[in-house]
Amino acid sequence: MYTQSRSSPDGRSPGSSGHQSRPGNSHTAPRPQGQHRSPSLGRKNSASSMSMENIQSLNAVYNTGMSSYIDPIGSPTHVPRSGRSSPLRSPAASGHSRSGSFGGSPLPARGSSPNLPASSSADTVTANMASQLPHSHELRQVRDNVMVDLQSQTKEMQRENSALRKEIEIKEGKLQSSMNSIKTFWSPELKKERAIRKEEASRLALLKEQLRVTSEENQHHQLTIQALQDELRTQRDLNQLFQEGTVKPGTSSSQSDLDYETLWSENERKNKELFLLRKTVEELEIRIETQKQTLSARDESIKKLLEMLQSKGLAMKSMEEERGDYDRVKSKMIEAEAKVTHLESSLEQRDRDINNLKEELLKYSDNSHQLRSHGSHSHHHMQRNGQQNDLPKVTALQAIIESKEKKISQLEKQLREFEEDLMSLRSNGAVSSEEREEEVKQLEVYKSHSKFMKNKENGRYTSDDCNSSPPWENATPLSPRAEAFVLEKIDQLKSELNKKETEMLTMQTKVDTMHNQLKDQQQHIDVLKESLAAKEEHSKILSADIDSMRMRLEEKDQLLDKKNKQISSFSSEKNKHSSELTEVKDMMDIKERKITVLQRKNENLEEQLKDKDKQISTMKERVKSLQQDTSNSDSALITLEEALSEKERQIDRLKSQRERSEGERQEEQDNLTKENKELKDKVETLQNELAENQSNLLDLKEHASSLASAGLKKDSRLKQLEIQLSQKTEEVNELEMQVKRQARQVRAAKESVEQAAANKEAAEKSGILEDQVKQYRDEVTRSQQEVDRLLEILKEMENEKHEKDLRIRELERQMRDSNKKLGAIKHREQTEKKKNAQLLEEARKHADDQSESSQQMQSFVRQKEDRIEELEEALRQSVNITAEREMLLAQTQAGKQTVEKQVEELTQEIDRMKKHLQATNAKLASTSLSLQEKEDRLAQLRADRKKQLLEVMEMKQEALLAAISEKDANIALLELSSSKKKKTMDDVAALKREKDQFVQQLKQQNQNRIKLMHDNFDEEMNGSSVTDGQGPSPDQLLGMLEDLQEGQRKLKAYIDHLVALSLEKDKTLLEGLPRTQQDEVRSMEKLKELDYNELLEEYRRHEEDNASLQLYADTLLQRIADHHPDVLERVVMALEGAG
Repeated sequence: MYTQSRSSPDGRSPGSSGHQSRPGNSHTAPRPQGQHRSPSLGRKNSASSMSMENIQSLNAVYNTGMSSYIDPIGSPTHVPRSGRSSPLRSPAASGHSRSGSFGGSPLPARGSSPNLPASSSADTVTANMASQLPHSHELRQVRDNVMVDLQSQTKEMQRENSALRKEIEIKEGKLQSSMNSIKTFWSPELKKERAIRKEEASRLALLKEQLRVTSEENQHHQLTIQALQDELRTQRDLNQLFQEGTVKPGTSSSQSDLDYETLWSENERKNKELFLLRKTVEELEIRIETQKQTLSARDESIKKLLEMLQSKGLAMKSMEEERGDYDRVKSKMIEAEAKVTHLESSLEQRDRDINNLKEELLKYSDNSHQLRSHGSHSHHHMQRNGQQNDLPKVTALQAIIESKEKKISQLEKQLREFEEDLMSLRSNGAVSSEEREEEVKQLEVYKSHSKFMKNKENGRYTSDDCNSSPPWENATPLSPRAEAFVLEKIDQLKSELNKKETEMLTMQTKVDTMHNQLKDQQQHIDVLKESLAAKEEHSKILSADIDSMRMRLEEKDQLLDKKNKQISSFSSEKNKHSSELTEVKDMMDIKERKITVLQRKNENLEEQLKDKDKQISTMKERVKSLQQDTSNSDSALITLEEALSEKERQIDRLKSQRERSEGERQEEQDNLTKENKELKDKVETLQNELAENQSNLLDLKEHASSLASAGLKKDSRLKQLEIQLSQKTEEVNELEMQVKRQARQVRAAKESVEQAAANKEAAEKSGILEDQVKQYRDEVTRSQQEVDRLLEILKEMENEKHEKDLRIRELERQMRDSNKKLGAIKHREQTEKKKNAQLLEEARKHADDQSESSQQMQSFVRQKEDRIEELEEALRQSVNITAEREMLLAQTQAGKQTVEKQVEELTQEIDRMKKHLQATNAKLASTSLSLQEKEDRLAQLRADRKKQLLEVMEMKQEALLAAISEKDANIALLELSSSKKKKTMDDVAALKREKDQFVQQLKQQNQNRIKLMHDNFDEEMNGSSVTDGQGPSPDQLLGMLEDLQEGQRKLKAYIDHLVALSLEKDKTLLEGLPRTQQDEVRSMEKLKELDYNELLEEYRRHEEDNASLQLYADTLLQRIADHHPDVLERVVMALEGAG
């Protein structure tokens, strides 16, 4: 039967290579064999020609595909796992269909999906069979059975599809959880740290690139300078040739013109290049400044992140490594700045060289013009004589010109390369590195997700294909007619069903692909949203850091402005006092000069009077001689007597004038002496006051800032007045000289009058002279009034100074009052503390007394209870005696009442004592709370003071280090300069002296800082101990021991760093310093096992070890500071790391 079923009605084998072969083992039409392809179908049958959408559609078809085996009756037989079924066919045909499948998945019919070749074999078979076989009732029944079978198989496949979808959803959930874990792994803090490190790395790369560009620019400048020097040499050669007069004038002049024009154009071009290079250098400087600012902001953010990491309990090693990275970046920045300054200096030097070359070019151009004129004159002579000697010179000039053109082309190429480098740097700097990295990360995440999903789907498909069973295992033989009939009907139904299913599946696959794409896009959007949120948080943190830094900078600027104002006010006050002293001294000198001038005037007038007396005596003698000689001529005598009387009257007038002038001068001299004495007294008082004010200036600098401007104005006014006084004194001296000259003229006139007795002109001249003397006296009085006015101004200044002194004293008194109030407040606080301590002691004593009284009462109550029991026993014993029993009962009742009263009184007393104890406890709690608040406030103030001191020391230290680095850079620049002049050597020596001074200051600053840290450590240790009279508890001792161990560990690390530095720099520093031997440090578990006395011993031992380590570190640091001050910066860094 099996052999018969393989033959077809038309005699063709089913497994032949014709196009009328039966379909394969699936519900889709089989593909033709690889060796029998149609020539019109030239597409490749491989996975490379299929897109991702087609592969997904084929996978979906495979998941929802179905087929069944048909028995002769028409009942379906299902394959349990893969759901495949097939009619009976030959093994060759089955193998053929399996070889045509792609990846184990059956292919759809023609037109089901793109990029797949179609087969026409099923169409031809169904057409032939439809033409041969009629329709009947059996066909309907078979069709109905096949439809039912197909429906059941579709339901089963749908169930399997839903199960597979659930599995896919589970796997997607697992994938989503893994992606979430990956996202949570990239936390914002780690992202921030990585971003900060990447930014620093990118900045370092930019700085390196800038340094490389500047070095290339320097090389370009060197090449240009060399080219200019070569051109100068060639120009000199040309000038020599022109001077020799051996070159043809026409050609040489034209060539020289061309050379000069080329040189001039090249010079202008190089000037433009230098201008562009300077612009680029300025832009680089601006970028470096902006990067400095950003680095300072990043430094603050890094410090805050380090504090956050400390609070979260991260290890110190990572912090130290980050600090080391930060310090390395800082040192690299300093080196880059030094290199930039060096390059700037080299650029300036090259600019100077280029300017010198320009001047030389101008000189040579002038020489060449002269040579041209000379060549035009000697043109005819050279044409006649030097035609044969011109050829080698002309060739030499042509070679020189060619070399110049080559150099010009090389320089133009270098300029183009430089411009391209600049453009590339600017374009690269436009996009930030963070955005690129974020985009690359997102693309990688998206690609990894898509690859993972593809691998999962391909793995499932291959596993399903491997688990499928061969289609011919459950086949049963059929008759050829039934087989043909069934095959025809099945082919018709399957072709229609395949068309619909393929359309449905393609739509489903498209929907699935769109759904997957939407999911991927949604995930991508979520990732972008998370990255945006992280960036916003980072920007908020940075903005908060920037605001805090701005606030701190503003506060520090305000403090610096206040201090600068105080310093300026103090300096202005000091200058004011010194100017007042100098003014007073100058006034004293002026007065002394005036006194000496007046004394000289008096002496001159006395000499004049003596001369006049002598003249009078001579005139009398002459008169007597004339009387003896002219006794006969009475008329002559009368005239002479009249003349003599007139002369006597004139002499009397002159004497009276002299007496008046002498009296006035004497009065002026007395007034001036008095004023001189007063001024000397004032100067002494001012000097005493100035000594007192100088002692108080340091305390009162803030209140003198407002008076600085007024003092400066008054100083300028006083200087103007001094200038006017000097002018007036000069005028007075000139007037005095004129008076002397006029007095001499008067003497000459008088002599002429004596010679010519009745000379009216002499009298007129004497009157004119007298009027001039009066004018001069008026001018002297005016100058005296000006001096008085200046003295009044001086008095006003003294009054203002006195008012200022009074204000200063009032301020001092207010300061003293405030200090007294502070002392009173402190005294009150101390008295309150003492009262609180007394109240505590009294409360304790009272509680002890109450406890003793309660014990006494309890013992008394017990005694009474014992007595009552005895009486009751006696009553029991004495039942028969009634009288005694009544008496005993009365006694017992009375005793009981008294005991009850006493018990009630005792309970009341106990309640009263309890209330009092509660009140005292409440008071004690309030006082302890207030004391705790005050102690907390004091600790906060100490911490603020420590923080401020450390900040001030850090600022001073940074300023000193910056000054030292600046001096080192200046010294290096001066030493690198080739000039060994005396001025440069003196500058280097002065810079070294200033550097040594700064180093000494840095040493002192480091010592002060170490001392401050040591004092703070001692204060913390003293503060941690218990101060209430009792010893510390074991828990407190354990905490103190832990702090000591931590400090000892930091100190050891600091000492190890110092030893490493000394070994690196100078091994002789460690000579004479034996390393201290410390006992092994116990762990906290072992310390907890010790008792109280052993803990105290361990604490004392740790204190001794810390003291010895501190002494060792101080001595080693002192040696390093004495021998190698340049290592102090590294020592300070180590100190910060240890602190």
